[in-house]
Amino acid sequence: MKTTRLDDDGGKKVLQAEADWAELAADYDDIISAYAQMQIPGFRPGKVPRSVIEQRLQKQILDDLAQRVAHRLGRDALRQAGAEPLGPLEIKDIECAKGKPFRFTARFWPMPDIALPDPGSLTAPDAGTDPRDQISHRLLELVHFTVPDDVVRAELGDDDRDAGRDSGAWNAACDRVRLMIILKRLAGQEGIEVSEADVERRIKEKAIEFNTDPDVLRSELEEGGGRQRLKDMLLAESTLDYLVERTTLAKGESA
Repeated sequence: MKTTRLDDDGGKKVLQAEADWAELAADYDDIISAYAQMQIPGFRPGKVPRSVIEQRLQKQILDDLAQRVAHRLGRDALRQAGAEPLGPLEIKDIECAKGKPFRFTARFWPMPDIALPDPGSLTAPDAGTDPRDQISHRLLELVHFTVPDDVVRAELGDDDRDAGRDSGAWNAACDRVRLMIILKRLAGQEGIEVSEADVERRIKEKAIEFNTDPDVLRSELEEGGGRQRLKDMLLAESTLDYLVERTTLAKGESA
């Protein structure tokens, strides 16, 4: 993949990227296979010639393809450029045509520079309360930085989408974003990682919980950038568990 850094746009970083068709050809074939099961007059389901599917549904196929691969290739472009986003990627100016390079522009807020606390300085959680909550509240007290408004809006749920900047919903969403960033940075500092196997395990667990097929859930997560968010959440959980264990052990050794 080719990536080019463009000028900043209102504080956001901008990348222009181009991926070879080979990087999305398998996704294209998979979409064609799904459309082959559709009911098309004159053909039995599963027996529709590929040429007919492409001729009749080309625009819809390419729209589906762009939606499926945009965020995945966007993340690949960021990794290649050594960039780390704060909040979701904004993918614009997509060019998607069969057999041709896939082009797009990715805009994102860069991760802020923050001063992390020494994990050893955190106090052990009090008995009888949720240790994760205590550690989380303490981290938010110790680390201060500003989160862009549109990142907070992206974090707000559908029911709170119109919440004002001084509302409880807004402040809660802002704290969630800040905490995720702090924990992600601490994970990097302490060498904590989450593997793709961990993500797959959680997807299968959630598929059972929601009574759905893991492949369906996996596809939904991939299209909306949800897979990366799930991985970040697992990383945050692992980091909180690490901090709770470390502070609890320190308390026992000093007793």
